[in-house]
Amino acid sequence: MADETREDSQQPETPKFRDLYRYVNISVRTLDIIIISCILVIVVLLALDMRNPGFTITFNSKGGTDVPAHNQMYGELLELPDPPTREGYEFSGWYRDYACDDLWNVETDTIVEDLTLYAGWTPKE
Repeated sequence: MADETREDSQQPETPKFRDLYRYVNISVRTLDIIIISCILVIVVLLALDMRNPGFTITFNSKGGTDVPAHNQMYGELLELPDPPTREGYEFSGWYRDYACDDLWNVETDTIVEDLTLYAGWTPKE
């Protein structure tokens, strides 16, 4: 009897959670469908995230020639378009506000959201 006890203690111990599987009533096919469905959901979510075109930068020329909008990614410096023209005025830069009080600094300001910039004009003398 003592020898039997010694032999039992030398066998590797099975994990305690192993007995949980006897309560799970799921077929291998069903499990495969669940795994494939989860993979497809992950692929779709990644594809949706990768199609992000960035932020839209629109330009309001305030009476000047049209300037097309374009997209840029987060953290980039603004790629300035050709400046608009307006008869009797000189272009003074792009501003964050319509009143042209807050000048966009092309060397340091970066894109962090959709943005509308407004053209600043000074009358020609």
